[in-house]
Amino acid sequence: MRESYCGLCDQCPLGTPDFLEALAKVKNHVNQLPVYWWTHCFPGVEGFSLPEFFKGIEWFLSHTDCPGCKEGGGLEQCPLRDCAIQRQVAQCSECPDQEDCERYNIIMQGYPGRMIYLHRYSIRMGL
Repeated sequence: MRESYCGLCDQCPLGTPDFLEALAKVKNHVNQLPVYWWTHCFPGVEGFSLPEFFKGIEWFLSHTDCPGCKEGGGLEQCPLRDCAIQRQVAQCSECPDQEDCERYNIIMQGYPGRMIYLHRYSIRMGL
């Protein structure tokens, strides 16, 4: 299991069998459809790049072993990792200043569902 200081990586589906199987199914289905025949029906902003779509799928299929930031993955200069290491906490949820932490709140705004997970994690861990 991937581990991170912010908690985002702990339940990440990247590289899990279910996630990879779903991607492979999507890739297979799209390959079987004559997609190139009808993508021109949606020009401009409604259209999309099928090669870029496949590039994205291939990226996920080939990047399956991110170790999480505690094992060297993630951003090289992550401010949350640096802060957690400096404060000697295993996860941001253990930090007494988490609620008012500007760095943490900026990241969590993009992942509101993770706030619920991390709150439950804190309760389970007695924090």
